[in-house]
Amino acid sequence: MRVRAARAPHIEPEAVIRAALEILDSEGLEHVTLRRIASKLGVQAPALYWHFKDKQDIIDDMAQAILVEGGLEEIKRPADAAAWADWMVETAHVVRKAVLSHKDGARVVSGASPFRARILAEAATLTMQVLNDAGFDLLHAALATVTTFDYVWGYVTAEQAGEGPESEPTSLRRSGGASTFGSGMMDAFMTEIDILSSAEKFDWGLRIIVSGLKSALLDSTNNIKTKT
Repeated sequence: MRVRAARAPHIEPEAVIRAALEILDSEGLEHVTLRRIASKLGVQAPALYWHFKDKQDIIDDMAQAILVEGGLEEIKRPADAAAWADWMVETAHVVRKAVLSHKDGARVVSGASPFRARILAEAATLTMQVLNDAGFDLLHAALATVTTFDYVWGYVTAEQAGEGPESEPTSLRRSGGASTFGSGMMDAFMTEIDILSSAEKFDWGLRIIVSGLKSALLDSTNNIKTKT
């Protein structure tokens, strides 16, 4: 009697990513493993290799899903090239909100490859096009894009790392950190900065970056005028 080989269960890649995101939200990135995902789907880990080469492929597709769900595909170039600064601010806020929608979202997205998580490449390309239309040369448009996105990833990574029952300001005060900085200055600093929401703090740093880009563009324009 011939024994038929067991067929691998059919698993849609979308189901794998949904399961991975559910594990991410409930347990964090460290627990998003091939074995954990397979267990959640009721299959063996090798079944996932039909669609994914390794965990990095899954991370890339998770990043893609997070950013698409967050509305990045809906972002369009501004009708007026001169409105690039406001566009940059609005876009960065959309990206931050999208990444914040999942636990450890910043770590997932910042660690993804733009070759598979194509929304990353598309967002970066669009930003460079907007800046180039505004008058930045390609090199500085690229540098400005990288700087802005790195700010988003870094800020949100720190923001999400601070989630928990005890905030950093409280731990500093308990450890006597304020006296180290002299005359209660750290206590005063924490009191002042805690007035602002996390989104407001993010916006302040973002506008500093954009303000610097405005100055760089103005200097570049003036240099071109001087040379001509």
